[in-house]
Amino acid sequence: MKRLSISLTAVFILTLCLFVSSYAKKPKEIVIPCIIDISGPYAPITAPAFSGFSDACEYVNQRGGIKGVPLKPLIRDCGGRVNVAVSHYMGFREMKPKPLTLFISVSAEGEALKQRIVEDNLVAMSVPGGTTIYPPANTFGLYPLYQDMFGGFMDWVVENWDFNKMGRNPRIAILTWDTTFGRAILTPEVDDYAKKKNIDIVDKVLFSVRDLDVTTQLIRIKMKKPDWVYTNIAVDGVAAIAKSAQGIRYDLKLGGCTVLDWSAIMLAGKLLNGTTLLYTFKSWDDVNDPGIKLLTKWFKEKKRKPTDRTLVYQLAWANVLTMQEVISKAVDKVGWDKLDGAAVKIQMEKLKDFSPLGLTYYSFSPRKHAPGKGYIAQIKDEKIIPITGWRELPDLRPAEHR
Repeated sequence: MKRLSISLTAVFILTLCLFVSSYAKKPKEIVIPCIIDISGPYAPITAPAFSGFSDACEYVNQRGGIKGVPLKPLIRDCGGRVNVAVSHYMGFREMKPKPLTLFISVSAEGEALKQRIVEDNLVAMSVPGGTTIYPPANTFGLYPLYQDMFGGFMDWVVENWDFNKMGRNPRIAILTWDTTFGRAILTPEVDDYAKKKNIDIVDKVLFSVRDLDVTTQLIRIKMKKPDWVYTNIAVDGVAAIAKSAQGIRYDLKLGGCTVLDWSAIMLAGKLLNGTTLLYTFKSWDDVNDPGIKLLTKWFKEKKRKPTDRTLVYQLAWANVLTMQEVISKAVDKVGWDKLDGAAVKIQMEKLKDFSPLGLTYYSFSPRKHAPGKGYIAQIKDEKIIPITGWRELPDLRPAEHR
């Protein structure tokens, strides 16, 4: 019986070691698993990640991959359903060798997988809603926190507000989705920052991600006479606001962040002209920018559809190039035989203003797992045009995580 117990213990330890092991030697390829909404309500903005990962991995592989090892994207569609995302993840974790990284395109999925990612010693990059990023664990933001971007928008409002002339504070109403993503800006830190900046938040109104008409919500907001209506949503939700405002002849001034992108413009067109955005990636319409020129070249060569020209196509490139950077540095530090998620995480937390193709800026630390730079842009003639340079955004993560 004692020998049996020892044998079972040895088998358990061996199995555990196999599960958490690093690469035993230089691999033939490095797989980058991606959980993406290729279908479902977010698909117009997120589905282009499929093309983005294919193109970015090919670009990196043409230049030697990671120390001679090619990258291979492994993409799974969850259609906006968290249970499907978890199921795909369970398949990823059984791969041999186990993946080092994970890409997540929806906040609710990032929240659901956060602890599993820690347990399995992976590193993830995710959109940053809810508790996906904080408390800091093994997940890093693909762009700044939604509340930080809202704070940056408020900074710009105050910079352009004449308190003496107007004789009052600027007024902002919030109209956003009733989802993890949409509610991400409804935090005490945002309220406190608005008070600090002498901004009055006059209303907070939610609507369903399935709603295509928000006339009732806009009538309520209009009565509060806000100077700006700020929203933390994307695609169909943005179109619903723009079209409903037109229906009641409400000439609102709309504000948003980096997720209000070309997929929304394709749906709402000229109705979005005049919208002001806190942006964190280079605009596709900045045609003279070297990074945008490169992406446009790949777009043409690969005959990508116009609908692929969204933020998330750029996110895919940024993720692949960031993984190339940190995995390469991790190999330099520990070698292929000891390469694992922990080694990659250490290198992620050392990034300072890393700028993949100049598209965005990534700076992380053990306490800060979301980047913090952006700029102000406006939609003019259905194009997203920068109107300021890059700036540091206010840090509005929960105080206990600073």
